[in-house]
Amino acid sequence: MRILLVVDGSSYSEMATGILKALRFRSGTEVTVLTVVPEYTFLGRVSLSKVGRDASVRKEAQQQKALELLQEITQALSASRLKAESLVRWGNPAETILKVADEKRASLIAMGAKGQTDQPRFRLGSTAQKVMKYAKASVLLARNKPTAIKRVLLATDGSEHSDMVARFLLNVPLPRRTQVIVVTALQSHLEALIKMPTLDLQTNQRLLAQLQEAEESRAWQIVRKCREEFQANGHDTLPIVMRGEAAESILKAAETHNPDIIALGSKGLTTIESFIMGSVAERVARYADCSVLIGRTPG
Repeated sequence: MRILLVVDGSSYSEMATGILKALRFRSGTEVTVLTVVPEYTFLGRVSLSKVGRDASVRKEAQQQKALELLQEITQALSASRLKAESLVRWGNPAETILKVADEKRASLIAMGAKGQTDQPRFRLGSTAQKVMKYAKASVLLARNKPTAIKRVLLATDGSEHSDMVARFLLNVPLPRRTQVIVVTALQSHLEALIKMPTLDLQTNQRLLAQLQEAEESRAWQIVRKCREEFQANGHDTLPIVMRGEAAESILKAAETHNPDIIALGSKGLTTIESFIMGSVAERVARYADCSVLIGRTPG
């Protein structure tokens, strides 16, 4: 596994570093620690680093500051038996992060949910929002810094993307004492109302009841399968089936169980394939109070 850790000296990037250490990736896992010095190009390819008599001095000072930041983090990761290298790039932060992730063939991008320049009132930073939307790799957005991963909430609907997240967590591997809460949400009655407006629900109550019963049976099959897989790895596992809109159910379960990480796929069964990212994943990433892992299938 190759990991791209994005840092900017903010408390949120410290959280991302802390979560990587708490997850306890296998010894020798490759981590590229990247910091991007913001450099925006204006009309005529003019940038701030190219104007003024002291431009080169200013750029050299910023480069040195970035290297000092990276040195401390790479040393901390190396002490955790990870194979860490540092990288400084200049440019637009989101574009640069996505480009480096492709260059390094990263399977996971870890970064803070916000950065140094984001307003405190914003729950999700602009760079994090762009990266989570357009990255080809899975993305871990950090909002807390646990010394140990005690609880993970895994949201699943049996789709390819949610299965991939489950495999990711099984392969990390999570510490054995981590409790895994497996959640899925039933939405058949909502889907029937929204997608089949011509269905006369009063005269077809039996059909709707059969639909709900079949969906609930399938939901329990999905969460029990996940429970068996994580129990085989020694984890205490709690399966939960909720009824309601998916993002709302996931956030409600997180509020009840207080996980360190919410893990879910970037898309679900009901997401149109041409969409870059599902609305459920985007809403959970925006409104969750804890860190969020958004899983994507490779390729």
